[in-house]
Amino acid sequence: MNKHLLLIDGSSLLSCCFFGNLPKEYKFAKTDEEKDKYLNKIRQSPQGEFTNGVFTMMAAMLKVIRNQRPTHMVVAWDRTKEFTFRKELFPDYKGHRKEFRSELGNQFALAQKVLKDMGIAQFLFDEYEADDIIGTLSKKFQKDMRVTIWTKDQDCLQLADDNIRVWLITSKCSDMYSQLGVDNKQLNIPSGIFEYTPYYVKHFYGVDPIQIIDRKAIEGDPSDNIPGISGVGEKSVIPLLQEFETVEGIYDFIENSSEKEIKETFKELGISRSPLSRLIEESDTKLVGKKAAFLSKKLATIKCDIEELECVIADELNLEINEDVMKSTFEELGFQSLLK
Repeated sequence: MNKHLLLIDGSSLLSCCFFGNLPKEYKFAKTDEEKDKYLNKIRQSPQGEFTNGVFTMMAAMLKVIRNQRPTHMVVAWDRTKEFTFRKELFPDYKGHRKEFRSELGNQFALAQKVLKDMGIAQFLFDEYEADDIIGTLSKKFQKDMRVTIWTKDQDCLQLADDNIRVWLITSKCSDMYSQLGVDNKQLNIPSGIFEYTPYYVKHFYGVDPIQIIDRKAIEGDPSDNIPGISGVGEKSVIPLLQEFETVEGIYDFIENSSEKEIKETFKELGISRSPLSRLIEESDTKLVGKKAAFLSKKLATIKCDIEELECVIADELNLEINEDVMKSTFEELGFQSLLK
């Protein structure tokens, strides 16, 4: 299968590139006032636009294009501060996240303009997140071509399949490859990335890719403010999912078994501290127990059937960079070094 579709989480990659290319004075400043003192040290275009994130993102993408030679490419974006179906389900979803400062926030529109000038396909929707776009396109085209997902979001691990790899941006990648006895310098993948297959998801997370959803349903995910069930961690979750496969399977067992049978089964599974009281907890005022788990599962599940993407065909995603326009845009932004 020679065709290769590279799906990029643009919001994730741009943020990583921004924070990875900052002057140390700004990076370690503790207050906004302190950061303001060092704004002039951040890379800017001749026109005074902040460009450190966009520059680093374009450098990384061009290197991947040269080394990996994908035939098709899409960059998916989150639309910040907008309604999503997850917010409707749970208003506190991602509610703890602060607004981006303008030196990063303004680079999203700039990155999208640069990619448009280059002729690279992009998608964003008010109701859906980048993960949902990536999920829909990966499942839509996985039978026709090899698919790689490039992101920092662990949610995408649920999409890993025989023909879908997940490039997860992580500072731990060297240690992970070392643990496996793999020399990552010999791999044809970007630095700072661990390439997840279904086998590696199971190896590091203890569950199959599709069960990542169920694990988050119970454990929660502080990064997205997904509640999960308080007090139930991986030492209980992993053996429960290995035995009952899904959150629904766990509750089906609990609701059709005696307390004695449940505790004996938990003990057989090696669960030393029974999570039963937390799993069956009920409250009229708090989100707990089964209600919390089932809501969290909905929040953690990537949507793979966005209607607006049904009519997208592979030819629309062909990677055919408009070299002349790219050159002009790069020169305007002071990115000449990327043209060498």
